[in-house]
Amino acid sequence: MKVAHWTLCNGSGMHRMAEEISAAECALGVTSLLVPCEDNTKWESAYDADIHVNHTHLPDIPMKEGAKTVWIGHGTIEHCFQNAVEEGTNKGYGAGDTWMLVLHWLKRSDALVTFWPRQQELWQTMVDKGRTVHCVPMGVNTDYWQPIPSQGKYAGTPSVLTAENCHYIKWPLDLILMWPLVTNVVKDARLHLVYLPRDQHRWWAPLMFANGAAFKTYMTGDAFAKDTLRNAFCSTDYYCGLVRYGDVNRVCLEAKASGAKVISFRGNEYADFWLSEGDQRLQKEEMVAILRGDVAPRETKPVPHIRDTAAGMIQVYTSLL
Repeated sequence: MKVAHWTLCNGSGMHRMAEEISAAECALGVTSLLVPCEDNTKWESAYDADIHVNHTHLPDIPMKEGAKTVWIGHGTIEHCFQNAVEEGTNKGYGAGDTWMLVLHWLKRSDALVTFWPRQQELWQTMVDKGRTVHCVPMGVNTDYWQPIPSQGKYAGTPSVLTAENCHYIKWPLDLILMWPLVTNVVKDARLHLVYLPRDQHRWWAPLMFANGAAFKTYMTGDAFAKDTLRNAFCSTDYYCGLVRYGDVNRVCLEAKASGAKVISFRGNEYADFWLSEGDQRLQKEEMVAILRGDVAPRETKPVPHIRDTAAGMIQVYTSLL
């Protein structure tokens, strides 16, 4: 069996998932390759694939007879829908439309995959009768993401790290709004805010200076390299990843696998502590209780290995051939 994973190679979590699933499939004995959908000079090697996995976009390419297509819903329903509305409203005619792409592939793909049980149930309402949306566990390479000796404790008693892709479904707005309320009580706490895009600093910086969050925050626009990020997980007291609706993402899994105590919105089964979505005053009370040690950590699920993800994908492929 030969599998081609089509993805935009932009360094995103989606790109890295496609890359790591492909490598894990190879380790399990499947011929699997990563194909950059933005570079047509590299497409030909995928034309004879038995399975074409659509992570970002599947170009109109010649496929061998009997080849099957698999769509993976990387973006949540809410993410895809909001992106489409904002693009169409702000750019007008000719804007990219993630929602129409989603609806197209829900109809046209031979198999549909998501990494989240919540998303599986919602996507299932949108497909034709008799079709199944498969849920495959989202894994990370736990051979790499594991506790290591710290190269030096990050500032703060306690220290809180966040390093989310700054999109509205997981950006640090709630965390920044509550942070001065938190540090009014937990006075020596410090926030380490990584990967805040520089083209958004014109909005984030005035907010953080206006409410005082900047005074007790270390902030950078840099995206940490893997080794730096792993050390950061092992050198801070908490990792805070506020993905909406309690969904889990790669960074939270990497942090958890590296031994970090993870704080998320309610619903993330891998997080040690939960915050309630909504009123930042309630979030402040919950965060203060966590940072003071007044809340016992939750019993959490073990972080899946990327091999678990690849094995689940191979089961989907096999059902098609």
